[in-house]
Amino acid sequence: MPYVLGIHLGATATSAAVARRDAGQSGMVSPFPLGSAGPTIPTVLCKVQDGSFVAGEAAQRQEPAHHEWVVRSFTQQVGDDHALMVGNEFVTAHRLAAVMIEWVADQVAHRQGAPAEHIAVAHNAAWGPHRTHLVRQELERLDLNEVTLLPEPVAVGLDYASRTRVESSEIVAVANVGGTGFDATVLRKEQDGELPGFEVLGSPLDSVHPSGNALDDEVIAYLRSELGGHRVTLDPADPRDRVAAFQLRAECTRGREVLSYQPKAALRVELPQLRTQVALSRVRYEQLVRNHLERVPDLLQQVVQSASVNSAELGAVVLAGGTARTPLAQQLVSRHFERQVQVDSAPELVAARGAACAARTEILDGGRNRSVAAEETSVLMRVEGSERDPGELPIVDEEVEVPERPDVPRPPVEVEPMHLEPPRKNRTFKIIKLVLAAVLIIFGLVLTYMQGWGGPQQPSIGVMSQ
Repeated sequence: MPYVLGIHLGATATSAAVARRDAGQSGMVSPFPLGSAGPTIPTVLCKVQDGSFVAGEAAQRQEPAHHEWVVRSFTQQVGDDHALMVGNEFVTAHRLAAVMIEWVADQVAHRQGAPAEHIAVAHNAAWGPHRTHLVRQELERLDLNEVTLLPEPVAVGLDYASRTRVESSEIVAVANVGGTGFDATVLRKEQDGELPGFEVLGSPLDSVHPSGNALDDEVIAYLRSELGGHRVTLDPADPRDRVAAFQLRAECTRGREVLSYQPKAALRVELPQLRTQVALSRVRYEQLVRNHLERVPDLLQQVVQSASVNSAELGAVVLAGGTARTPLAQQLVSRHFERQVQVDSAPELVAARGAACAARTEILDGGRNRSVAAEETSVLMRVEGSERDPGELPIVDEEVEVPERPDVPRPPVEVEPMHLEPPRKNRTFKIIKLVLAAVLIIFGLVLTYMQGWGGPQQPSIGVMSQ
């Protein structure tokens, strides 16, 4: 069955969603599970012996033992001048981004039995035309030509509009707390109907704080304080210790996600020297991360002000990203804007679903766009010989009368006389005179020197002559 694919290329996690078509009608958008333990996979690539890449969980498993062949956090470096060292080769970040997109598309096509009709990718809100152009070029080199790139906040807005009625010109504020940073954008719906679009108002905000990694750091610091009586040291050069460190951080991430819907969580600590459990309550967790989450409404207010919009004019405030599940984050934003914040049951998947909505829109709107393009082209001059040689000039099937230009008298032109070199005979005579003069001067100097050298020498007057 034909389908379109939406991909969210996040800094720490990647997700996908599909929308199938049956008898020309597009069905509902549904998440596509990429990971073995969940719908998302880590945005991690590992280069293997044949030069290709594996992604997601398989790449993450190789990181402790072969970390030099593994690369992560490359989406934030797209567009940078310097490349990243992966194994024994320098690879640009935009090529890695394209490889990650290709890997997801191949996985979905393998399980669906056919490639997607169209792919839409939700990317970092900070990417501009230059970065998207670089990624698009790499995708074309991988034979992925039917791809739409759109900012992550726009994808979140499209997903929200697909589930809730959004009036024309309604303003929606979107905030996303990702694994490595925070971004916020104000959107305004452009049109009604089945194919909505959003316009970005003001300047989107992108900040490295708060982030999911910062919240994980607080949980790790809490574990260290609770394990203060045990002397635990990890050697980064030891593969076993590196594996333990990765597992411990993953456990902290799992623990804070559990605290989003449970009052307590038990954190498993499995280190080479120690195996135990540490309890963490939601109340204690919120005390640890409050300073980070209090920045969310403040930063969101800044981007609303940059759009010259009053908070009362907002039709909705939407939170996306896994951290949006945290009850404290929802409470702080709702209290600041005095409205109920909109959070999906799976906020880490909304960008992928919105990208699938964009891909579906591209398919449904494609016929109308092509017809408009044909109407615009019909008024142009028709050119024959589409298979002509590139070096030939196009042949126009109708003659174009060019009006005659009236005779205009030319203005008088003043010509300056050219500089003429003197005759060759005069130049030769001057050179001879200069050479003779130089010879006479040299002869006089030599004669003077010889006379002084051969004259009588006067005795020196001094102490020795007495």
